[in-house]
Amino acid sequence: MISWSNVETALDTLNHKNPALFSRTLLIGGWAALLYHRLLALKNDSVFPAPIPDSTARLVSKDLDFTHVWSEDFFDAYPDFVVQPSTGRPYLEVAGIRIGFAQVGVTFDPEEAFEKSRIFKTHAGTNFATLDPVRLYREKQALIEKGRSKPNDYFHREIASAYARFELAEAFKKHSSEPTASNQVRIEQLTRELKDMAPELIERS
Repeated sequence: MISWSNVETALDTLNHKNPALFSRTLLIGGWAALLYHRLLALKNDSVFPAPIPDSTARLVSKDLDFTHVWSEDFFDAYPDFVVQPSTGRPYLEVAGIRIGFAQVGVTFDPEEAFEKSRIFKTHAGTNFATLDPVRLYREKQALIEKGRSKPNDYFHREIASAYARFELAEAFKKHSSEPTASNQVRIEQLTRELKDMAPELIERS
């Protein structure tokens, strides 16, 4: 079964082969949600626990999805990872994970989302941008409302909701222990995003 270790290997490989192109990618979709699930599980916060899936199948995503880049650029930059199936279109596969692309989200603009992304790091030191939890929540919510959702989207929405509220609570904790202007600005930014894009999450916090 594909694990987060495979994902990190794929991210490290893409960055190593073409750091300029990889630096423009934004991780979205299932593995973005599962990253937040992993972080919640590691934090083990009693108020914001990692949601429990109804099946272990929910803890895996079929594709490693990106936006803010063109798929054609990836095919040109990573020819060693192009798979030519006997039927169907060619696709990219790295570390056993199929690479997917979305040129635009249902609810978010890739340029703005990239600017507001969260930056994480693999164990090997590769920095990668990830769709923030509020926009991820809103995207999953829209897919569900439009009847375009997949079974995992409900679980991913629950994860994004939990992490968005956890992130705000952590910002308040940090400001309480270190009352600085930058920490206050962080609280205001997170609160504004929640109020503007997912006010229902404020009510649950």
